[in-house]
Amino acid sequence: MKRALLGSLASAALLTSFAVSAATATQTVDTQTATDQAAKASQQKIDHYADSAESALAQYKSALRQLDSLTTYNQQVAKMVESQRSELTSMERQIAQIDQTSTEVVPLMLKMIDALEQFVALDLPFQKREREERVAALTDLMNRADVTISEKYRKILEAYQIEEGFSRSIEAYKASLQQKDGSEKTYEFLRVGRIALLYQSPDGQETGMWNKKSRQWEALPQEYRSAVEQGLRIAKKQAPPALIKLPVQTAEKA
Repeated sequence: MKRALLGSLASAALLTSFAVSAATATQTVDTQTATDQAAKASQQKIDHYADSAESALAQYKSALRQLDSLTTYNQQVAKMVESQRSELTSMERQIAQIDQTSTEVVPLMLKMIDALEQFVALDLPFQKREREERVAALTDLMNRADVTISEKYRKILEAYQIEEGFSRSIEAYKASLQQKDGSEKTYEFLRVGRIALLYQSPDGQETGMWNKKSRQWEALPQEYRSAVEQGLRIAKKQAPPALIKLPVQTAEKA
């Protein structure tokens, strides 16, 4: 019986030991699982932080490139602004000098307007009304107190430049001529620089030119009809430039 009791005690101890071992193993597995999950979560966080860091680095590099571009652009703009300021200062200084010397400039400008008026009166009679109105506007401008001397001078120079441009251009336009009976008739006019001013009726039956010596309009032979027609087309840009035979008055010999 003593042996039976010892056997029972040994079996109980063995079962107890096995139960403890099983419980310990289960706890170990649970601990390992928790550790693995924690490690996985930590790795996910690390990966997320790494991705965020790479994205932030890329944005930082992009921002640096943009900053570099903006810096270069701002430097260039600053140079342009400085250049414009220098130019503006120079212009203001020149304008101030003109205003300061108005006592000398005003008589000169009046003489320039008078000379321009005489020139228009003695020149070929093309765009007569427009040119005379431009000169009259300059005279009115000189009497205005709200306009600076520099602006008046600029307008006079502008008028001279317009007149100078007529010498280097060809033009076609319509205008009326007074007939012998007092009526007016519309013609097409051809101006070739300041060399010749010709006219032609819409039906082509009448062709003529301005005589600089007699300062009168005179008819031309029909042989010039086609040349004037071609000149009108060239002036209207309806035909390419070409050599045309037109009557030209030569200067008188001294």
